[in-house]
Amino acid sequence: MTSTTATVDLTLSVSDLSVRYDSGTSSRLALDRVSLEIGAGEILGIVGESGSGKSTLTSAITGLLPANGQVVGGCIRLQGRDLGALDPDELRSVRGSQVAVVFQDPTTSLNPRLPVGAQLEQVLDAHGAARGADRTSLLASRLAEVGLADPERALTRYPHEFSGGMRQRVMIAMALLLEPALVIADEATSALDLTLEAQILELLLRLRDERGTSLMFISHDLGVVSQLCDRVAVMYAGRVIEETSGTAVLASPAHPYTQALDAATPTASSQRRRLASVPGRMPDLTAPATSCSFAPRCLHAAEVCETLSPELLTTSTGRARCLVYDPEHQSTWKREPVVADWQPTEAAAEPRGPAVSSEEPPLVLVDDLAVHFGGTRGRWRRHRTTIRAVDGVSLRVHRGQILGVVGESGSGKTTLGQAMVDLLRPTRGSVVFDGTATSSLSGAARRGFRRRVQMIFQDAYASLSPRMRVSEQVTEPYLIHRVPGSERRSAEELLASVNLPASVARLVPSALSGGQARRVGVARALAGGPDLIVADEPTSGLDQSAASAVLNLLTDLRDRTGVSVVLISHSLPQVKAVADAICVMYFGQVVEQGPVDVVTRDPGHPYTQALLALAPDREPGRRLARRRLLVAGEVPSWGDPPTGCRFHPRCAFARDVCRTTTPPQVQLSDAGHTAACHFADLVAAGQLEPTRPAPVAAGTAATP
Repeated sequence: MTSTTATVDLTLSVSDLSVRYDSGTSSRLALDRVSLEIGAGEILGIVGESGSGKSTLTSAITGLLPANGQVVGGCIRLQGRDLGALDPDELRSVRGSQVAVVFQDPTTSLNPRLPVGAQLEQVLDAHGAARGADRTSLLASRLAEVGLADPERALTRYPHEFSGGMRQRVMIAMALLLEPALVIADEATSALDLTLEAQILELLLRLRDERGTSLMFISHDLGVVSQLCDRVAVMYAGRVIEETSGTAVLASPAHPYTQALDAATPTASSQRRRLASVPGRMPDLTAPATSCSFAPRCLHAAEVCETLSPELLTTSTGRARCLVYDPEHQSTWKREPVVADWQPTEAAAEPRGPAVSSEEPPLVLVDDLAVHFGGTRGRWRRHRTTIRAVDGVSLRVHRGQILGVVGESGSGKTTLGQAMVDLLRPTRGSVVFDGTATSSLSGAARRGFRRRVQMIFQDAYASLSPRMRVSEQVTEPYLIHRVPGSERRSAEELLASVNLPASVARLVPSALSGGQARRVGVARALAGGPDLIVADEPTSGLDQSAASAVLNLLTDLRDRTGVSVVLISHSLPQVKAVADAICVMYFGQVVEQGPVDVVTRDPGHPYTQALLALAPDREPGRRLARRRLLVAGEVPSWGDPPTGCRFHPRCAFARDVCRTTTPPQVQLSDAGHTAACHFADLVAAGQLEPTRPAPVAAGTAATP
């Protein structure tokens, strides 16, 4: 990948890199002649679906390939030094001191048995740093640099005492400890909610600007990459198939694959409309490509695409590995491909779903629901902090409706969903399903309720038995609920209902992709013909195309069967795309709810405003020029909840009354739009002045 400026000193240079994995009698080419460069102080984005080779590239650069993986060609140079020529001890000294990695899941990257300070010291010890009084001040300064309050105390705390965003900041501090020239962020924000993701992006930008650190930012999210990166390399089947700028990757992508990923990114225009997704699966290559690897999935594939392997060809915004841009073959196509080719047709894109009548009784009525954990308990009356995970939530779910529940991690979304399906007993309040309170169910009535209400859990693999084949897992509900044979469907029929081939029935979960595992969970939930499905983060960890396919599947099921869906997510753009109504949660309470079009058009709570402002924007001028109301800080501690409005410590509009008085639910329209804010009317009308300046959007520093 050619640098934008030839005279820029290169931090990393990868030339014709090929990596192969061997397994028994078979082998797979994970990287196929990959070339790219990163200049000093530059941010390069690497984007692509799962299996495209992104993480293998990281492992090859850092020398952390598994035992069955080997570099079979090419060269990796870090600041001019050939990493392939280093022995294991020399390469170990390079890791951490010259190149560092921030991994996707900080929970598995940090030792739960050691304080954070001890783990940071291990990095210094591994590289022979001298011990002394200055060491503690160095560690504290690194934690302060990444935005952790009270860094001296943070050094003594254990990983479980930090939130997800704080743990990720610890990992970034660890990566920066020895001031490496290159930091690789491998899906470092994919498991975070929108607000924490935005804070991490701002942090990475600031570190680049202040320290000149080069960054390789790996992600499957084009929206995030476009906000952060100077340049972008799009990977598919182990090859770089497009090189472009951060602004152009959303505004004007050239390769059909990049266009498909772009079309699958939810934006303001995709509200309550079918999302685009890429059909088919990525191929597993056993040898270097001799044709276009994307041709079997491409809308524009011609006969020549199946016989020639295209090189990177010049486009108006960079380079793309597509024969459309080859002068010798341009006449094969009438025009160049565009993003709109992947958008659903007008008929398919029309807003769907049954009309919901407020006069009909709701299928689910949640009234003043509270679920608390901890408190005084046990033989010795031990006092523990009471966690008010859900604290006074009221909402309705109508038949055939998709209700989106959004909010940050720790806002109480999952606890609410589990209480709705009676996996958790309420501390206060009630859940009424089809006219009957779930707390009064027993015996046969409870078994009938379990069949009518199903949950799709966040961790698709953990919710499937590793020892059972898919066919047994999707039909197991029939055995549990003693469903008569005449009412049963075969495993193949259930899999077909979620667009999976019959061959999947013979597989065990370990052989499934992330998207397939999600669909198996949906198929199992559908086996009993439920009236309500609670889907807890069903797209978490999936690439954009697979996430869009899952969301489309839930919408199709609602349209076809009339099932009601409660979609729990931290991604407001995704919920916006498919939901009929939205419920926004913060710190255990509902801060705003109402019809999706009304809430997203005129949000009455500052928290909802901020979540909406964090969505990626395809228009680069709007994305780079606008100012956003980033949500500052972390979700408050359950042991010391804020007085008055729980959001006021992070609110850009907070006044004195917000600090002392709990706001009531204010009705903003007859459509059922309410917001728990003292100034909801003024916020919705855009007439309330912020009391603190809004930070500049992430990406303003990454202009081309």
